[in-house]
Amino acid sequence: MRYALTEEQQLIQQNARDFASEYVEPVAAEIDHTGAHPADLVKRMIEQDFLGIFMPGEYGGAEAGYLSYTLIIEELSRVSGAVAAILLNHASLAAYSINRWGSPEQKTAYLSALCQGEKLGAFALNEPGAAIGAGEHKVTAVKDGGNYVLTGRKCYVANGGAAGVYIVFAQTNTEEGIKGISAFIVDATAEGLAVARSIKKMGLRGCQSAELIFEQVKVPAANLLGKEGAGMVIAADAMAAAGIAEGAMVVGIAQAAMEDAVKYGKQRIQFRRPIASFPAIQTMLAEMAANIHMLRLAVYDAAALLENGEPFAAEAAMIRLFAGRIGQSALIDVIQIEGGYGYSQEMVASRLYRDVKGVVIKNSSIDFPEKIIAGNLLS
Repeated sequence: MRYALTEEQQLIQQNARDFASEYVEPVAAEIDHTGAHPADLVKRMIEQDFLGIFMPGEYGGAEAGYLSYTLIIEELSRVSGAVAAILLNHASLAAYSINRWGSPEQKTAYLSALCQGEKLGAFALNEPGAAIGAGEHKVTAVKDGGNYVLTGRKCYVANGGAAGVYIVFAQTNTEEGIKGISAFIVDATAEGLAVARSIKKMGLRGCQSAELIFEQVKVPAANLLGKEGAGMVIAADAMAAAGIAEGAMVVGIAQAAMEDAVKYGKQRIQFRRPIASFPAIQTMLAEMAANIHMLRLAVYDAAALLENGEPFAAEAAMIRLFAGRIGQSALIDVIQIEGGYGYSQEMVASRLYRDVKGVVIKNSSIDFPEKIIAGNLLS
């Protein structure tokens, strides 16, 4: 990998790799087994400035840029997709939305707390049983004097229950359908907001997913993010930024899996020679390496676009499309190479496969990458 990283970016990458090796790797399997939120690791990430690494310095961020942030996500993902997912949902979705669309007052009140780790962020978009704004439990927001009153449910909220701040999408105008969705900054301590349940998942287990209940939750009108009806624009923008980071997650997970398969292939003897010498095994490894390399380049390039203030939505969609294909295929090949051992929970491939599936499956259907790519071509 010879992407032209600056000296600072290389130092950040190495620091993240050392952090992951020293603190995350020893407990990664236990996090996956228990599914418990790793609060101690989050505290350590706060000490490393990971939570606000690409945010403005005036709000407590490190101003290291989005590419540096994706390097951190990649390195964390090599040892624990769950820990990387906690950071991704906090930074790429919650904090990014406030930094991009928030007022100066909102940034002072909330972004500073998110950057400095005083509060963890979450993104409450999906709703149970239907597309956003369409089901019987959809979240609505009714203006009442100086407040909005939120009622309904959200599901699959990553960092749900552990977060101190939620970006909540609610329907402020039922007649306009999806165009009547608005975004709000909601404090987790707001009266009427409750965690209904923690949702057990196949992978990314340490990144808790929760169902939230909103029962007449009063949110100050000052906490409206952007303007009324801008919710889906905000959501699409944040999800594009998150798509780049998710690509970095797939790179990290697939890289770790490939390295494990290479190690196993050199050690496993069949017909008096290592299986890594077999052409079929070499072909799988070669395709894996090529796909990971190309995805990594695409992720770094898109991260640089975002960092430089250039349009990046189409590139992010391409990453999401490609990552969804190569992430799963790489892990299937790794399990195939490792045979019965790869299928067992004794090997790391099992956890990596479940984690990579979680990365590529969790996004809302409003963000079909093909639609975004084609729209960009035809515009």
